[in-house]
Amino acid sequence: MSRQGTHVPAVRAETEKSLGITQRSAAINWAFTADIRKRFTDFLVYEIARDGTVIHLREYEEDEAAKEHQLRHVSAGAHLSSAQKPTPPPTVAPAVENQPPVQPIPEADRIILAGLIQQSAAEKLVKLDEDIQAKKPLPKEDKSVVFDPVNDRAQRAVIHQEVRRIFSGRVETLADGNGVITAIPSKWAASSRGKSGANQGLAPRRSTDRFPPREQHKSYAQLGGEYLHFTLYKENKDTMDALNTIARLLKIKSSNFGFAGTKDRRAGTVQRISVARQRVSNMMWLNSRLPNIKIGDFKHAKEPLQLGQHGGNEFVITLKNCQPVGGIACSVERRVKMIQESVECGLSYMKHHGYINYFGLQRFGTYSIGTHLLGMKILKGDYEGVVDDILHVEDHFLAEVLEGHPQNGNESQNRDDYGRAAAITTWKTTRNAARALELLPKRFSSEWALIRHLGNSPKDFMGALLSITRGMRMMYIHAYQSYIWNYLATRRWSMYGDRVIEGDLVLVGNGKYNGDSEDPDATMLEATTEDENFYAQTHALTAEDVASGKYTIFDIVLPTPGYDVMYPRNDIGDYYATFMQREENGGLDPYNMRRRHKEFSLSGNYRHIIGRFIGEPQYAIRVYSDDTEQMHPTDLDFCNHKRALARAEKAAKAQASAPTMARWAHFANNPAEYDNALASDRRRKASQEPLTTDIVTNETWVETGVDGSAKRVKVARHEQQYQMAVKHFESPGGVSLLSPGSELASQVTQPLQDIVNIPSTPIGVDAVSLDTPARDSSPKPSLPSVGTDQHPPIDALNWYGSNLPTIPPVVDPTTQVGGYEKKEGSPPTVAEVAPIVMPVFHTPSDNPLVAVNDCTKCLGNDPDATKIAVILKFQLKTSNYATIVLRELMGSNIEDNTRATAASPPRV
Repeated sequence: MSRQGTHVPAVRAETEKSLGITQRSAAINWAFTADIRKRFTDFLVYEIARDGTVIHLREYEEDEAAKEHQLRHVSAGAHLSSAQKPTPPPTVAPAVENQPPVQPIPEADRIILAGLIQQSAAEKLVKLDEDIQAKKPLPKEDKSVVFDPVNDRAQRAVIHQEVRRIFSGRVETLADGNGVITAIPSKWAASSRGKSGANQGLAPRRSTDRFPPREQHKSYAQLGGEYLHFTLYKENKDTMDALNTIARLLKIKSSNFGFAGTKDRRAGTVQRISVARQRVSNMMWLNSRLPNIKIGDFKHAKEPLQLGQHGGNEFVITLKNCQPVGGIACSVERRVKMIQESVECGLSYMKHHGYINYFGLQRFGTYSIGTHLLGMKILKGDYEGVVDDILHVEDHFLAEVLEGHPQNGNESQNRDDYGRAAAITTWKTTRNAARALELLPKRFSSEWALIRHLGNSPKDFMGALLSITRGMRMMYIHAYQSYIWNYLATRRWSMYGDRVIEGDLVLVGNGKYNGDSEDPDATMLEATTEDENFYAQTHALTAEDVASGKYTIFDIVLPTPGYDVMYPRNDIGDYYATFMQREENGGLDPYNMRRRHKEFSLSGNYRHIIGRFIGEPQYAIRVYSDDTEQMHPTDLDFCNHKRALARAEKAAKAQASAPTMARWAHFANNPAEYDNALASDRRRKASQEPLTTDIVTNETWVETGVDGSAKRVKVARHEQQYQMAVKHFESPGGVSLLSPGSELASQVTQPLQDIVNIPSTPIGVDAVSLDTPARDSSPKPSLPSVGTDQHPPIDALNWYGSNLPTIPPVVDPTTQVGGYEKKEGSPPTVAEVAPIVMPVFHTPSDNPLVAVNDCTKCLGNDPDATKIAVILKFQLKTSNYATIVLRELMGSNIEDNTRATAASPPRV
């Protein structure tokens, strides 16, 4: 079923040969091998907008309520793998003392609720009801749940009745004039009815004054358009698979989505997507439910995205286990230099001379029966053969089905392939379509459509084929055109190379080459889709055109077979008929490409023989030891790192005030200890030394304990500080007025902020930061270092003496991340979250041999690192294939690949 092992050089080379991919633009063999995809995120693809901007996922949001709700149900044993089913109710935990029990919503009612409103709104509504039953204080943003507008009045009535019934009157629903329904706790709805003077029967449905403005209350015109554009990040999923999954969760059709182009499946990719009539609040919760998929950077627009509305793709590709052919026994340093020379020379050559613009392997699918063979049978009219090939099961998968379990059951991809094989085997042996469809994973949409149709009409193979989506059917036919083009490009290059010959085709009109342009591919082409030129006009070069030197190999195009194209006026044009009329290639006539079914009639298009980079390619080289290491961060890594930094910064700010707040709390809760210490030290000082002559009064404290305690609270800070210089003079009786025990001496008080080291604020005045200094500029005692077992006393003026109460230690903020104390299994530090180091890229020189110099920077500090990785970064036009660039760059043949992978490199 699945074509395995194309990431292995020898297998890949053999597969390329079967698809006509055998030539290279350079006569030089750069001669190194590598593993292209050791892991999916070694192959990163970023869509380029038409204005040249590279699309990245800057930020994604999650619906925290939905996330917490999901985690709660997971912990209760709920099964969340099926996106279409509502979340089952959690197990009812025994009621804690003084905490009211929470009655879960029955499963049947959850299904009804999910059918009436969006899944995300249903989950929020259940969460609101649970909080109401638990009598939890609700923050302002969680006091209401807003549904999507419902224009049908009867449908709104059903929603009102069912919500009141399901939640036993604890939740009330209110509708405005636009059909937007908002659910709030009934006690607030009742008070709102009383204030508004409405009757006591039903809540007013059209008043929205009590709700703050929200996105849901705005029309699509106010938001910017009815199409919501967003950035999609995905790993190990093709574009349609990801969108089908999102469509099932949102309960909408996948046809509601638009995109500029499909992206690789075995990769980490980023692209823009549009969806009709959705709001951001309905999309955010998907981020907590979809593995390997994240969406963000939302923006409303008036138009959807369509195929071809982008400027190309940027690739960041990591080649691992790189080996120079003939350098296996060399040291790491020598092999690094050999690899660097190969990459430098290869990229420099392709930058100036381009590469043969073959259609890559992904054009022909990932199955042993390629999509081009399906397209060939469609054009021959063999619809039964097409159906049989789509429902083909490889022998090793059939053996697994007969044994009853997959060989690698832990791999999700293998489980899906096993499910597909089991479903197709069930259908072929029992003809029970219902049972087969139960076993078939959802992502196999073509097989699903065929089995369903054949279950009703077993002999209607044409109808079964038409039950597949049109895009899939056309993909089969276009794959056959690509297969023919590859072989003709090979024929053209093997015979004439980069020479321009009489009869070659060039585009005219807007697609004609401008001799004054530095980039022959920079001119716009007529009516392009995926950068392939449909309906463009061509001109066959004459001998005079060739002699003029006006045209180069960059101008030459070859057609894909069709009824509306011109074939080259030379032996290459004749070879189209010779090749296509062979039995193994369909026995077709290139001049007769119309079919009775209009959809299967091919008009054809043109494609340049030589492809070129957009801008400058770049590369980096690293020595490593672990093949699972991520060499270049993904957009998800960047987003998670950004979030980790924000959490760490927030935790640091919170912990910065922890010592001050701890001492404040200690003093406020233990005033008697401080009073006793103060009294004891006064008695000691009264007999030892005179008192200070500065009297400062700036605070007022009041005892607030009503239970007999001496707890105090500060009620005012005086705006002026009164300072009085007191002279030593004697009273008429000869006693000093500041002598110990006198009335004036007893009024001398140390300002309290010097004791607890926190600024004071009068009641009624906005609070200031804990870092704000007190009004007087006198030095304050510094805080003790954080993290010690016991904090030293804070009494710089020795006011309390040796009797100062011991303050408990404060948790070291460096041992906390995100507000949690670090323990085994706790959230990691920022450094642990984002350990990936960005590679330093280099641009290949026009003189590559001179550019290769000191390579010690690539070696790193790991003495066990003996493997070499090359990270490439380059941009291509929309229909050009990165794997073809890699093939041209490595330049080795199948015999070299076999020898290079036969042994591991020793370090000498």
